Amino acid sequence: MNKILLATIVASLSLLTGCSAHQSANTYTTANAQQKLKVSYAVITGIREVKLENAASGAGGLAGAGIGGTLGNSAGQGHTGIIGTIAGALIGGVTGVITDKAINSNDGLEITYRMEKTGDEFVTAQARNGSETLKVGQRVRIIESEDTTRVVPAE
Repeated sequence: MNKILLATIVASLSLLTGCSAHQSANTYTTANAQQKLKVSYAVITGIREVKLENAASGAGGLAGAGIGGTLGNSAGQGHTGIIGTIAGALIGGVTGVITDKAINSNDGLEITYRMEKTGDEFVTAQARNGSETLKVGQRVRIIESEDTTRVVPAE
């Protein structure tokens, strides 16, 4: 029984840790490495704090329910074991969903900027980078690929 519990916990934790994605302007995927990216210049006209959330995978709820049910089942035999399994699965499932949501969300910034050459205004949301300060009126580089836009200081 203890080996099954340990295997369930290890498998569940590995599922949860693989779900988080960080969307910082300083993080590149391997697909973006050695690719030509377009660079433009702009001036920030607005900044707003936002929460960036990845789509829920359901892995946290499933993992939590599995662990909780296994632990609850070990609480007794017969009716007690069944009740413990159900209660453990419910409590573990709710805890897993909350954990999954916490792992898969980042503090971010919604950055509004006006392009220097065209005057067009755009908005990009990206993860907050603790070491980098962006502010209204600041000149920035806009780095674009086919599916990603990054806003970074020009200097």
